[in-house]
Amino acid sequence: MSTNSAVYQADSDLKQTARAAPKKQLISDTVYSVLLIAPALVLILFFALIPLGYAINVSFRFADLTSPRGVDNYVGLENYHFVLNDDFFWEAAQRTLFFAVIAVAVEMIAGVAIAFLLHEMRWFKGITRSLIILPLAASPVAVGLIWRNMYHPDFGVYNYLVSLLGISEQNWLGDPDLAMYSVIIFDVWQWTPFVILITLAGLQALPKEPFEAAQLDGASTWRVLRTLTFPMLTPVLTLVFVLRTIDAIRLYDAVFSLTSGGPGTTTEVLTYYLYRTGLRFFRMDRASAMALLFLYVTVVFTGLVMRRFMRNIAARTRQMAS
Repeated sequence: MSTNSAVYQADSDLKQTARAAPKKQLISDTVYSVLLIAPALVLILFFALIPLGYAINVSFRFADLTSPRGVDNYVGLENYHFVLNDDFFWEAAQRTLFFAVIAVAVEMIAGVAIAFLLHEMRWFKGITRSLIILPLAASPVAVGLIWRNMYHPDFGVYNYLVSLLGISEQNWLGDPDLAMYSVIIFDVWQWTPFVILITLAGLQALPKEPFEAAQLDGASTWRVLRTLTFPMLTPVLTLVFVLRTIDAIRLYDAVFSLTSGGPGTTTEVLTYYLYRTGLRFFRMDRASAMALLFLYVTVVFTGLVMRRFMRNIAARTRQMAS
């Protein structure tokens, strides 16, 4: 009996020693982390950094693909000088800014309002969210072709609807005064659901305790919105605003599928003018210069907004800590 106890004790000591012994680490944490991000870094290298470097190189050269010279000698800042003095470039920039301001403003206001309504819903909330996301799931070019037929002056559904209201039929995409607004309506329809879903997620993530305390204190709905809801929702709304603004100023699909920049150049935004310069007139040098100027303005805008946003977050964190 004593012999069995000794053997059992010896086995137990060996198992405890084996468990206590440190396992040999095959790779270090640093190597493991690098391996995890390596696929993303490779994609960024081949699909972002290398094309960016090539575009920078071409923007300082003469690159007319219709010329036997092709991509030729360096010309310095000549392409940038041409772009900055090109009236068509600045007109396209004004149209882009006009589109971005109106579209993003309408999408933010409508998206936030609808998100608040959905947040208060008690029935069919999941089905409603599934239906709202449908415009985002569709291809912009395919949906744009459908909307082009809906805007058709002869058999389009919009002219039928306005005729029921006693309004004369309109040439939605052929009238210079209506074409840009028609593109804005399409963009609002497609991207307002994005604002709704992100805002709704932010509303559902807000803590309930401050709102319960405000309700006990008898605070009005407006005061709760002004002092609790919107300040706590500011990070989410700022992020949505930045993403939608970046998306709006690089608009291309809607213009391509609806109007092709027309009538005339009424809806020709920067990205479409850039496409026309580079892939229709084959002046890749000037198109590259436009693209880099466009990228610079976008990065500066994002940096300024996010810098102010991070300052506000840091100030609020210090205030809560004190």
